[in-house]
Amino acid sequence: MNYTKEELKYEKVINPTIDEGFKLIFGREDVSEPLLLSLLNSIFANDPDFGDITKLRFIQTEHPNEYIHGRGLRYDIRCETASGHRFIVEMQKADQENFIARSQYYVSRDIASQGYKGKDDRNKQWDFSLVPVIGVFFCNFMISELDRKPVTYARILDEENHQTIGEYQRYVYIQLPCFVKEKVECDSFIDKWIYNIKNMGTMQSVAFKTQDEIFEYLDNVSNVATLPPEERGVYEAALMRARDYNAQMKFARKKAMAEGHAEGRAEGRAEGRAEGRAEGAELEKISLVKSFAAQGVDLNIIAKATGLSIEKIHEIINDNHL
Repeated sequence: MNYTKEELKYEKVINPTIDEGFKLIFGREDVSEPLLLSLLNSIFANDPDFGDITKLRFIQTEHPNEYIHGRGLRYDIRCETASGHRFIVEMQKADQENFIARSQYYVSRDIASQGYKGKDDRNKQWDFSLVPVIGVFFCNFMISELDRKPVTYARILDEENHQTIGEYQRYVYIQLPCFVKEKVECDSFIDKWIYNIKNMGTMQSVAFKTQDEIFEYLDNVSNVATLPPEERGVYEAALMRARDYNAQMKFARKKAMAEGHAEGRAEGRAEGRAEGRAEGAELEKISLVKSFAAQGVDLNIIAKATGLSIEKIHEIINDNHL
């Protein structure tokens, strides 16, 4: 499905549950630091290890391949504090297999990248000293391995006495569907932040902006009309892909359920869900290719973003019936 500029006009506020929207709000070095500071301070408000974070430095979001045919990593947001903590902050819109393992891999790669062979520029051997890495994962779905609660904090513990072992990797999982508070029930900063992140895209407004200056600033930063043309184009393309994906997944679920009822409730639902996910993923890739191609994006970039071959991308672009 293709959307026109007219159909996108009602979008006044950036939707942070879309990857590109999340990065526009929290990942722009020139405007986002106050918002990211407030968000992280709200998440770790009761944690004595952090205190009040007062300064952030945005750092490179891409990890290169570690070997010739390996895969690189691109984080949504990656930053360091003056106190020596590193944060990876991600928005994940859709469930996927092995999500917990993937999140741990993201953090582990950042930890592993700190090592070096031989000696540094001060002629010093690496002694395994590490900067702690904290992964903060916003999920617009419920994670099957976790309890049904909005925020889960995780770290390595002694199973017997629950004492922390090391501080070099920590995780925070925020399950947006588990957050069910109404606006009037949000009395803490973390409640207000989660409420806005979950709802501002659909409400097309920012809550609490008359109560707290940071949310007034959020309202200004998330105004679609103020985005530079290039960033607005990228965001609107992402918005179209998200709408296409949601429509495709809705259709796939309906089809899966229909087939499930025909084949038997228990077995049909399991098979239908698997087929629906596979079909939805394939349709999403086709939609991505068409959206990128319409914007004139280089084919090599499209191949990296979708995992498809150049030949398959040409096939999709040239086949008007797909």
